[in-house]
Amino acid sequence: MAHQRGYQRWTVSSLFSAQWPAEILNRAGETVDISCYQNYTTLAYMLWYQQTPRNGLNLVASTSPWMQNSYEEGYNEAKFEINRNHNDHSVMTIKNVTSKDAATYVCAAMRVGNDKIIPPAVAIFSPSKQEIQQKSKATLVCLASGFYPDHLNLVWKVNGAKRTEGVGTDEFSTWNGSTYSLTSRLRISAQEWFNPLNRFECVANFFENGTPESIHKLLYGDAGE
Repeated sequence: MAHQRGYQRWTVSSLFSAQWPAEILNRAGETVDISCYQNYTTLAYMLWYQQTPRNGLNLVASTSPWMQNSYEEGYNEAKFEINRNHNDHSVMTIKNVTSKDAATYVCAAMRVGNDKIIPPAVAIFSPSKQEIQQKSKATLVCLASGFYPDHLNLVWKVNGAKRTEGVGTDEFSTWNGSTYSLTSRLRISAQEWFNPLNRFECVANFFENGTPESIHKLLYGDAGE
């Protein structure tokens, strides 16, 4: 965004809502307040996005009357404080602004059905024999499906310890018309898979009525032939 004599320029836009001010010019270190108003008070979910030429459009956080704010990875309340005093009004406060915060900020309101929170169905799928035979690798797949809204993350654990190496999770949840689905994969060695003592666990973390919830699914290693 443009910079003028130590100021940061901000652009504000909206989807299905009204935002103000339309453009903000602030010095580094100051605080910025952006307000968003939606005409449809039945749209319980309001979402805040940050858009930059380099990173594109990214969800900052979502808010609803019955849930605590849900922040996406890379964003937090200490920097982006969001208040929802009324069902139709939300304010995002950006603290201690720097040049990295110069962006277009977008708010949106959304609704699906009656806005009820739908927990996911979680399943783990065993690796294919073909992959093991050809590559000496084993890919376990975790599928969370049928959930709403889309603020859910999947974590892999092996024998109770969090595993990040070899993990690949879809960048975005897939919209299926009324609910979402999300897939994560854990790639391990064939040797690790062929150990019946190894316990592989997929954990789906989400919020229900403002309370953190999780669903655990287990799969044990194969004893082999």
